[in-house]
Amino acid sequence: MEKLPILYSFRRCPYAMRARLALFISNTKCELREVLLKAKPEQLIKISKKGTVPVLQLAPKKIIDESLDIMVWALKNHDPGNWLPKD
Repeated sequence: MEKLPILYSFRRCPYAMRARLALFISNTKCELREVLLKAKPEQLIKISKKGTVPVLQLAPKKIIDESLDIMVWALKNHDPGNWLPKD
């Protein structure tokens, strides 16, 4: 069984909301790990030195740590609402 991507997120962060919305719209399944910003998990700090959310871990060495980049990645896989501009 293939491991799901892991999304480190914070419920009230607008950037994390944007990433979660794109993952939902694109029907991308992932493991959601809610982060308390006052007590960030060690694993988050290991994979993203910035320690900010959202962070999407696709594989041990493949990390996306910008919300817009997470959106583009998810919607390139499946964009049913045509959110991405056509080239």
